[in-house]
Amino acid sequence: MKNSEIKKIVSVLCVTAVLAGFTACGKDDKTTETSFAELTPTPIPVETTTTPTTTIPVYSGPLPSSDIAVTWAETTLDTPVIMYAAVSEGEFLRVRKGPSTDYDIVGTLTRNQQVQIVAVTDSSWYKTSDGFYISSTYLTQQPS
Repeated sequence: MKNSEIKKIVSVLCVTAVLAGFTACGKDDKTTETSFAELTPTPIPVETTTTPTTTIPVYSGPLPSSDIAVTWAETTLDTPVIMYAAVSEGEFLRVRKGPSTDYDIVGTLTRNQQVQIVAVTDSSWYKTSDGFYISSTYLTQQPS
């Protein structure tokens, strides 16, 4: 027998085996048909999340009471003025009991946080509506 004849016989046997396999896999009574809709995957609901936003409130008290003697001059403003903390992102502006860094810190402001100014001292510190002080160096009239 030639090589080409052997290949033909093997090919015929393989095709016959495949066809016999398909025939043997015919439908029986327990088989049910599946519709295309059943084969389509069901969408999985995706939970969406929103990024929380941070709102910085207007600076207001109450803060601890100021119990120090006034040894400086201050000029009261005719009308209170809103000013904004001018510090770098992530930094804090210190609010103090008196108009110098020698006084205790009673609170802090974050960047662009509002504060109401009611007076200015002779040493260029601003007095807040709560009676505490912030250096004029770190306040602006417009948010940065």
